[in-house]
Amino acid sequence: MTQPQDSSASEALSSVEQNVQGVVQQGRTAFVELLDWITEDTQSVTLALTITLAVTIIALLIKWGVSFARQRTDQSSLAHVFLGSADRMSAMTFLVLGASVGLSATPSPKSVQDAVWYVLGLVLIIQVAAIVRGLAIDLVQRRALKRADSRSAVWNGIAIIKWAISTFIWSAALLVLLDNAGVDITALIAGLGIGGIAIGLAAQGLFSDLFAGISILFDKPFQRDDFIEFGDFLGTVSKIGLKTTRLRSLSGEEVVIRNTNLLDETIRNYQRLDERRWLFQIGVTYQTGADQLEQIPGWIKSIIEETDQARFERAHFARFADSALEFEIVCHAQSMDYAVFMDVRHAVNLALVRKFAEEGIEFAYPTRTLMIAREDGSVIDPAASTQTQERDEQ
Repeated sequence: MTQPQDSSASEALSSVEQNVQGVVQQGRTAFVELLDWITEDTQSVTLALTITLAVTIIALLIKWGVSFARQRTDQSSLAHVFLGSADRMSAMTFLVLGASVGLSATPSPKSVQDAVWYVLGLVLIIQVAAIVRGLAIDLVQRRALKRADSRSAVWNGIAIIKWAISTFIWSAALLVLLDNAGVDITALIAGLGIGGIAIGLAAQGLFSDLFAGISILFDKPFQRDDFIEFGDFLGTVSKIGLKTTRLRSLSGEEVVIRNTNLLDETIRNYQRLDERRWLFQIGVTYQTGADQLEQIPGWIKSIIEETDQARFERAHFARFADSALEFEIVCHAQSMDYAVFMDVRHAVNLALVRKFAEEGIEFAYPTRTLMIAREDGSVIDPAASTQTQERDEQ
């Protein structure tokens, strides 16, 4: 197995060496013919230089015009991003392009034209790679900064994305350049693919967390300082990283969660609430009269409407429970702040206790009545027996 591999490697190196020697030889030939053409046909050379300079100057003027128009667009707009491609066009590209046009328009030597077109192809590959890389990064930054409230976390994510985009695009450009130079890149591509698979399998968990972190940064299911619920955890988001997210729990400790695990669960983001809904029940005793039962919803409505930052929705006599006549009430605290929500509940509950005490209505609690039977089977009413005992004592 070693000898065939060594043989194929030596053949590849020999092929590369031959290609390089061929390019160098063509360059020498083109240079010699260029010198001869300059000394023999001054008029054609002057025309070629004039066309080259004219094309270069016109291209630079167009670039400056596009750059000026870009400055007048909104930085978050797509027009601003795409017009930015003009800023990445180099003067070298315009110069080589102008030389190609100038030589093609004059009776210049064929070898010189071929050499300039060959150089133009290499320059255009590099130029296109730079433009595509810049556009991709600008689009990522535009989306991130447009949705971001905390730049630090977003820039951490963008740094990783920029590195990945740059590595991919410049690697592809290098492969195209090598292929254009006559190098067989099939084995190289296969080797890169096998190496990428091996690295991906070895760092599967790390990449999974990184992509999850980037997803959080761009999809924004929550942001820093949001109060969220994740599984059994309740807390405030203190930091969003590329691998982990940190929560400050209600009891004070810091909870570190892998981003992959975080996205696999349902997240409740209480910070996105415009107001907090509060559904609760109260029960009164069965001794409460029908007239009072009818008035209770109105009392509750008045209490809630008079409470600051509270909005009444409904109150109904809902059910006959085992030990109580139950009312179901729904109201809203008109703030996403949990402290305000608890202040509203405190104020409403306290007002209900005072109102029911004023009206002589008792709150129900679990009770059990023991009925005693006489020898003849008749039931003794405990309430009546108590009243009789009180009269006897008087």
